[in-house]
Amino acid sequence: MRGTGRLPWQSGSGPWRCRGYWRIWGRWDDRHGPIRISDKALTSDKGDLMKRLFLSWCFVLLSCSLSWAREYYVAADGNDANPGTREKPFATLERARDSIRQSKGRALGAGGITVYLRQGSFFRTQAFTLTEQDSGEPGRPITYRAYPGEEVRLIGGHAVPAAAFAPVTPADAACPRLDPSARGKCLKAVLGPLGIVQYGDALQMELSVGGELMPIARWPNEGFVRTTSAENNITFGYDDPRPQRWLGATDAYAMGYWYHGWASRIERIASIDVANKKITLAKSPSYGIAAKKPYYVLNLLEEIDRPGEWYLDRQAGILYLWPPEGFGAGEVLLSSLREPLVTLKGASHLHLEGLILEMGAAGGVEVSGRDNLVTNCTIRNLRKSGITISGDRNGVAQCEIRGLGETGVSLSGGDRYKLIAGENFVRNCRIHDFGRWERTYAPAIRINGVGHTAANNLLHNGPHSAILFGGNEHRIELNEIHNVCYEVDDAGSIYCGRDWGLQGNVIRHNFFHHVKSILPGSNGVHAVYLDDCASGITVFGNVFYEISGRAIMCGGGRDNTVENNVIARCGAAHFTDRRGKVWIDKDSSWKLLEKIQKYNYTEPPWSTRYPKLAQILANGYEQAKEPEGCVIRTNLGWQNKRWLQESSLGAPGGFKFYTIEKNIEDRDPHFVDEASLNLALRDDSPAYSLRGFQRIPFEDIGPQEKKSNQIP
Repeated sequence: MRGTGRLPWQSGSGPWRCRGYWRIWGRWDDRHGPIRISDKALTSDKGDLMKRLFLSWCFVLLSCSLSWAREYYVAADGNDANPGTREKPFATLERARDSIRQSKGRALGAGGITVYLRQGSFFRTQAFTLTEQDSGEPGRPITYRAYPGEEVRLIGGHAVPAAAFAPVTPADAACPRLDPSARGKCLKAVLGPLGIVQYGDALQMELSVGGELMPIARWPNEGFVRTTSAENNITFGYDDPRPQRWLGATDAYAMGYWYHGWASRIERIASIDVANKKITLAKSPSYGIAAKKPYYVLNLLEEIDRPGEWYLDRQAGILYLWPPEGFGAGEVLLSSLREPLVTLKGASHLHLEGLILEMGAAGGVEVSGRDNLVTNCTIRNLRKSGITISGDRNGVAQCEIRGLGETGVSLSGGDRYKLIAGENFVRNCRIHDFGRWERTYAPAIRINGVGHTAANNLLHNGPHSAILFGGNEHRIELNEIHNVCYEVDDAGSIYCGRDWGLQGNVIRHNFFHHVKSILPGSNGVHAVYLDDCASGITVFGNVFYEISGRAIMCGGGRDNTVENNVIARCGAAHFTDRRGKVWIDKDSSWKLLEKIQKYNYTEPPWSTRYPKLAQILANGYEQAKEPEGCVIRTNLGWQNKRWLQESSLGAPGGFKFYTIEKNIEDRDPHFVDEASLNLALRDDSPAYSLRGFQRIPFEDIGPQEKKSNQIP
């Protein structure tokens, strides 16, 4: 409403009585201001002081009650024509966002604005996008959150009613292609009549029943078979008769570790030669193909042979499913959204809280800008990554992130040239079952840039690394990491590599345990892997337990410090070599001197922050290739197969360049309760006999629910 009006008033009595009115004009309603007040029409006998006091009091009340609305409500059964109140909520997030936009120009109230989403499922057909114009203010964030005690789901897919499924009968053209075990048990749903007509690329969509992802039909059901030969970079041999059943398949794919145990690739099958037992891929994997390498084949109607397996015929628009136990009672979802569920693009001071984001054919949340926070959310069952963060001072806290096709959380930002920290963080999160599609180099947490933190997280159940990092001055601390690298070789739970400039990174107070690969004969999975001359890194105060490979694997790097760690029941405690002598100029991915020259490493701020690096050529380029300046100090070992291990890569004798002192190689650490994995040290631990050994805060490792998640 716009216009003017009068607000009569009276104060006092007798000779101090004041009468008059305020003239009010502007725009106002039951939710918005501003309202301006004029006292020009004010008259009084006496009492100008009282008038001023009373006006001041009214201004305070008006500024508190007639600024931006502090709450909006959104419900799946709401209406965007509603005012967005608790009683009459909006129907969409966009309507709430736009209502806040329309109020721009007015001061945010104390505490900012909260948009409450009421219980229910919101099926997204596009990303919910917030930009700079949707930002909050320091101390006054705009928060989108689930109403307390209610479950709110943002879903990037379609619901497929159980009633839409019908049995595959002998009359169906697909029936002869089914495995005999699936005939009479397999169901089909025609998707077109349900409005589901866009199927994207093969392997892009996923299916869940009752909140659990269903396995796409594959052979073998578990594990791998192996190539028998490699004809060239796209053709390999096999020795099982099973592929003869796939001759009618047009959309089959093969996933394999085709050459290296650390490089997976999914490629489409172009042809099958059953006479000569050869399979030809449509495209060469990154490193070609070798004999005796593990692979499996997927996306085959012919391989539905157990409950839960499914296949989508994209040409016919028919979904086939051997229903799992309890089918019909659980919700069936087919992912479809090919962009993130939520995007914060250049925005600031925005919070997402208490939401469930799931079943998108892309990622969950993308964040840029600064001072944004995702907290207490569940991010699950996504084809790609969970949360991708760039910009500055953005964070993820107290979230469960699981069932990702690729990475859990990615952090980037800061300025590596100027060594300005980005200060993004992931803290107090549980991230597991990641890397389902990208089996390698899709970790729980990926960090790049400068000055980010990964702390107090529980990271587990991933085929490759838990944390990959590059850049400078990151803190990776107080995380528990287990059951990762389980499908690969030559990998690390925490991994970085091929850069002399990885200076200032600290890996401290983490607990690594039970890291082992299923690959026969593999002992090449490690806890901390500083690969290919990674340098300038500190590994301090960690606990390593039952690591099949090495606790700390240093591949020829310089100026790395390994100190105050407890290492028990591992394949080896420490490893080094001299690979820099032969590999530093191996190819364009190496060129380690060129990499640091790009950052003017001999000039500030690099030269002042990293003085040892600035002098790397002081004794010549050949000497710079050696693993100089590394320290192994004040560590306690127990029942490891080896304490020090080195290879002759480059030349033997890598440890002669190290300072190795004040270590105990093999003595019972006196854990509090090894059987229950409480590996805190008792007060009588021999570690405390090492001069300078500092207590490891084992009780603080992993998610700490009571710790603050505020942006620092």
